[in-house]
Amino acid sequence: MVPPARVRAIRTSLLRWYDAHEQPFPWRSARDPYAAMVAAVAAQQTQMARVLEIYDRWMAAFPTLPVLAQAGRDEVLRVWGRAGYPQRAAYLHQAAQHCVEEHGGALPPDPEALLALPGVGPFTAAIIRTFGFGEDAAAVDTNVVRVIGRVLFGDLQPARETPAAAVGAMAERLLPPGEAARWNPALMDYGALVCLPRPRCQACVLASVCAARPRFQAGETAEPVRAQGAWEGSDRQWRGRIMAHLRQRGPTTVSALMRHLRPGQERARVRGLLDGLQRDGLAWVRGARCGLGDPPAEDGPG
Repeated sequence: MVPPARVRAIRTSLLRWYDAHEQPFPWRSARDPYAAMVAAVAAQQTQMARVLEIYDRWMAAFPTLPVLAQAGRDEVLRVWGRAGYPQRAAYLHQAAQHCVEEHGGALPPDPEALLALPGVGPFTAAIIRTFGFGEDAAAVDTNVVRVIGRVLFGDLQPARETPAAAVGAMAERLLPPGEAARWNPALMDYGALVCLPRPRCQACVLASVCAARPRFQAGETAEPVRAQGAWEGSDRQWRGRIMAHLRQRGPTTVSALMRHLRPGQERARVRGLLDGLQRDGLAWVRGARCGLGDPPAEDGPG
């Protein structure tokens, strides 16, 4: 239980901070459910500076859901480019096709129908409802987890220490009625700019109500969340190299791909990763040939 006075203090301080630091991202004011979905999917595990670049490029190529649904998977993946986690682009494409087939070419406003779309989880659904439909929905990303876990629960590393259900319940409790379009970005931006993994406590407008502040003042530090493994030589690196070659060269032979990649003793591993990309819908393999996205209807000279 959080006293109403404390809830009001948190809301007031954070919304006042947001009014002074609001970032004019286009999807926050467009009132376009599709634009909100693109931004939310692009933001998964990606810094906001890169999200804006991806978003602008994507919306220029696929301005509406029907346009995206009609595009080829290879075109979708080329537009996504080197943004990372290309499965996200495939999910957007699949969601667009589903909306054209089942929802008249528009995103459904019903929360359960949104969650049934490929690649749409609770966070993305909340962003679509907030910025696309003007509804109240608590959006919880890693930044929000960090702010709520520290301010309300006193945990230094909430990603590991604060139960997800508790964070979700508290996000709902804090959400000011009718203010989701300001409140959600306020929480997210605050976690990205002030309540960082190494927090800027001296600049914190919530310091007087933060349960973790005394611990930080006493010299405790937040243990880092376990980082990803080394990039060099990883499966992630090899998959990226395969995708980059297929984006640049188009359909090719597996042997030409191998010559380009020069995997040395890793040929079997690279072939296995190529097969994995095919299972994920990101590449195709037909005998000695391979390419980006879905396989062509017929094998042609290209």
